Amino acid sequence: MLSENKRITAQKQGFAMLAPMWTDTFGRFGHVYYQIYDMTKPGSTSTVQTRVKHAIDHAKDDILAYGGVSVTDVTWVMVITWSNMIPRLYYSELIETPNTFQLVVAYDPSRYQTFVMYIYLNLGWNSETNIRRSMTGYFSYKYTVEKKKDLPSSMKSTAFRLHTIYGNTGERGRYMFQIATGRHTINYDQKCYNWFAKEMKRLLVIRYLLSQTLICPCERRLADLDGRWQFDSAQYHANFDHRCYYEETPWGVSTQECCYSSLGSLITAGDGRGGQTFLYHPSYKIQHKKYDILPKQWCCKFTDNCKYFHYVRPIDTCNGYVAPVFGWLTGDPHFHTLDGFQYTFNGLGEYTLVETTHGNFSLQGRTAKALDANGAEMDATVFSAFAASDIDSDTIQIKMSATRDDISVYSEGCNVAEWFRTANVTDNKACSGVVIIKKNSSQIAIVFRSGFSMTIGLKAGQLDIRVGAPNEFRNHTKGLMGVFNGDPNDDLLGPGENAVALSNASSEWAIYYDFGEKWRINEIDSLFYYGPGENYSMFARTEFKPLFVEDVLRSMTSAVRAQVKTTCGDNKECIFDFAVTGNQDVAASTLEINSKNVKNAATLANASPNITVSTVFNVTVGQDNALTVNTSDSNGDTVSVSLMSPLPEGANFTRGVYTWKPANMEPMNISFSASDGNGGVAAADVSVNLCDCSGHGVCLFDLLGDGYELKQTFRIVQCNCFIGWEGKI
Repeated sequence: MLSENKRITAQKQGFAMLAPMWTDTFGRFGHVYYQIYDMTKPGSTSTVQTRVKHAIDHAKDDILAYGGVSVTDVTWVMVITWSNMIPRLYYSELIETPNTFQLVVAYDPSRYQTFVMYIYLNLGWNSETNIRRSMTGYFSYKYTVEKKKDLPSSMKSTAFRLHTIYGNTGERGRYMFQIATGRHTINYDQKCYNWFAKEMKRLLVIRYLLSQTLICPCERRLADLDGRWQFDSAQYHANFDHRCYYEETPWGVSTQECCYSSLGSLITAGDGRGGQTFLYHPSYKIQHKKYDILPKQWCCKFTDNCKYFHYVRPIDTCNGYVAPVFGWLTGDPHFHTLDGFQYTFNGLGEYTLVETTHGNFSLQGRTAKALDANGAEMDATVFSAFAASDIDSDTIQIKMSATRDDISVYSEGCNVAEWFRTANVTDNKACSGVVIIKKNSSQIAIVFRSGFSMTIGLKAGQLDIRVGAPNEFRNHTKGLMGVFNGDPNDDLLGPGENAVALSNASSEWAIYYDFGEKWRINEIDSLFYYGPGENYSMFARTEFKPLFVEDVLRSMTSAVRAQVKTTCGDNKECIFDFAVTGNQDVAASTLEINSKNVKNAATLANASPNITVSTVFNVTVGQDNALTVNTSDSNGDTVSVSLMSPLPEGANFTRGVYTWKPANMEPMNISFSASDGNGGVAAADVSVNLCDCSGHGVCLFDLLGDGYELKQTFRIVQCNCFIGWEGKI
């Protein structure tokens, strides 16, 4: 330090101090240079990194040679050189040469050790005058071996001859001190940088793994309904006003996380609130915490280094997301195909519900006779079991108990039976190529490698199922759930290459015999597990003749019709189930499940509105500033726009135009939301660049003021001041 000449004391100065030479100097002469070498700072070129490594290795060698300390983890070195410094009181009659000396600081973050070297290269100042003194040493409050240290020559004439005196290193002009003892607060910046540096070394592998993850749904409502996503209730989200979901990935360790605002829109800001790609699925608890959760806290929560974190754990923007299409069946089996066609099929046996044309995925269902209100069997059926498998996956079977009040899960390749009995709600079980999630004691969700998902529930003594098909399987499915191609008119297509689809106007009798029964499975193709006393033949009831809707409706009495009307309204599936079984609970269950699925299907089919607005609003104090918000909707819905942030003084928002004439530099934020009236929402945050040159300069909106970063939504920018108006307030 070159400054006012005061003795280094233990007085509480409020700061630590390093003083290789603390004396008066003539500031108009000489130069001071400094260079920082940081091995962990991202973004350096290979040439720069080589130079940095050389400097750090040099420092480590000096520490080992002079201090006898081996420091393998020095990552940061600062070198300051005072070159050709002239004394303030210069005596022209004395022959003097300038002083040149260095300060080197080396930091080992793994042990919180800091080493300081004073190197005196050439000291030529005259030391004979009594009015010239130099303080040399250091002072600190805590975390040092000694709080105060003066060199032996401090305040003596020999201070200007230190380059000729042997220092504590055993060499002339060289002194070294260990000033940090290892007691220090955690350096989260360093932790973030170190983690980032390691991840960069395997960036190609990481990016490949992350590229295999799914695309985020654009809204929370879609994530709730898309069976491939699960709500993330992890504790580290507890302090935020948003909800996050992660992808159920049975085929790999990496997964996508998507986070949504309180409005339900996807958060894509890189400030730590948004989601990320997980290198390790949350089910890998130790690795997930080490490689995904802790690094995000180091880089985003405890420091302002989110940009480094998201470089290797990017945020998904939902570009390219296509919601899966769902089909379902309920009650006395009423089918709603993947393309939306509705029909009833009362077969008794085991049938193919969904089968992909290239053999990846297969879903089969088993029916049992329906029971009336008194528990007697009827000539109608309900589903009692499902079995499904994917390519190279375990086969999963869900079965209703004989008493019709419980379900069980079975797989020959995975021990899921005991797990389901003892698992908590939302627990999941990963088997080969499939993940099983326990929704509650009577409902289970299953996600397969191919992206097919299903939710199976038990209610009123019958199983219902909702099946989700990924968009890439369009034109590649067949079975009782129809041909998935967007056209409901060909859903009644039987098996075989030469099959011809029945007309959607076909009678229930024709649908039963010429379509439904064609999809009865044979013993070889069965996915079902047959327990003790069971075999394929006992379920293959080809002799069964069901009741048909037309016959049931004709035989209904006026009293039954009135009761049915009260329970079912105009819902045909509910009416049929009530008429056949006489069981109001069965009919009400059919109505409830079907209505819910219809509503969910409409939600998935409804595209989110688009909101377009500049992401940055450049604003000048005392001037009128305007920002226009545009919206659109691919479904043709009418979109309304709302301002979600408070209006500051001098601002107005009318008909999609935000105007503001700020009077001061008070911080503020701007957020908009758009709604299509059908549950679809979108949101947009606008960053504000605020400038106040008071009419005496030009606003530099590309240059942020001190202390402001791009990730912030409010930034004060710099001014290019006119001559005579420079400086800081």
